[in-house]
Amino acid sequence: MQKILFICTGNYYRSRFAEEYFNHLAKVNGLNWRAFSKGLSNNMPSPNNPGPISTHTIAALQERKIIGEELNRFPLPITKEDFEVYDKIIALSEQEHRPMLKDRYITHLDKIGFFEVGDLPVEEPKAAMDKLALLVEALVKKL
Repeated sequence: MQKILFICTGNYYRSRFAEEYFNHLAKVNGLNWRAFSKGLSNNMPSPNNPGPISTHTIAALQERKIIGEELNRFPLPITKEDFEVYDKIIALSEQEHRPMLKDRYITHLDKIGFFEVGDLPVEEPKAAMDKLALLVEALVKKL
């Protein structure tokens, strides 16, 4: 089974949706892929993020009639070992995450693909989740 890692800042909102949505689509389409997600923040779980996962993420999954598999898991931080474990790695905002990744993991930067989905308040939750859904769907079609 091949593995993909979605990265965002806090592993609470965008990356968790990408993980759950990807896994749903992989299962429906019979793909031999499994998604995981982690965050770049040094402060996890963040006091600004109550509970294990964003209510915006849960709402976006429910809107698509998806029952998440990892909704009770708290955010996880990325480690340097992750760059050797995953077959594909995607950060969810090039503008936001490339500088963070460059500072910490410059030797692995060439292994990372980028989407461009802004965090709150850059993009409203509904628009961000809809945009991310389209990006994940396009990715699944390529695999």
